[in-house]
Amino acid sequence: MLGDHGRRPTERGNFWNHEIAYKYKMSSMQAALGLAQLERIEELVSRKRQIFSWYQERLAGLEGLTLNEEPPGTKNSYWMVTAILDPALGLTKDRLIPLMEARNASCRPVFHPLSSLPAYEGLPQATAARRRNVVSYRLSPLGVNLPCGMSMTAEKVDYVCRMLIQILQSAR
Repeated sequence: MLGDHGRRPTERGNFWNHEIAYKYKMSSMQAALGLAQLERIEELVSRKRQIFSWYQERLAGLEGLTLNEEPPGTKNSYWMVTAILDPALGLTKDRLIPLMEARNASCRPVFHPLSSLPAYEGLPQATAARRRNVVSYRLSPLGVNLPCGMSMTAEKVDYVCRMLIQILQSAR
């Protein structure tokens, strides 16, 4: 548990840390793969940006949903395609994720604010962060990361978007 960010083995996909821990390990194989990816970083980022653009096109104008932004002067790598739900929908990530999974479209939760995790409970810095980080506390329950692995195709994105739109329309 201490070697996996303080996450319990049964909770790997939830990113819920119970203790302060680390994950500094990197094998030679991981280092070699990392170097190989850096050598083709432009290709990889271009692919992630293509996947995001498919989502952006298909979800454009959909009320109640906001995707990642790319502020002027930046280049977003779109590591994740993040969708934030409008609170007016009455739908949270905890309700949306199982609905999407039931439709064979797995989503992942937006990360919890670190100061909300059990590992930091009771620390003065976490208490101060909870007061200071109002935006992250407001957005975290409403955020999901849509499927965006390198194997995504336009057809797969179409399917995910159709399922998401169905759910959002039924939430209204």
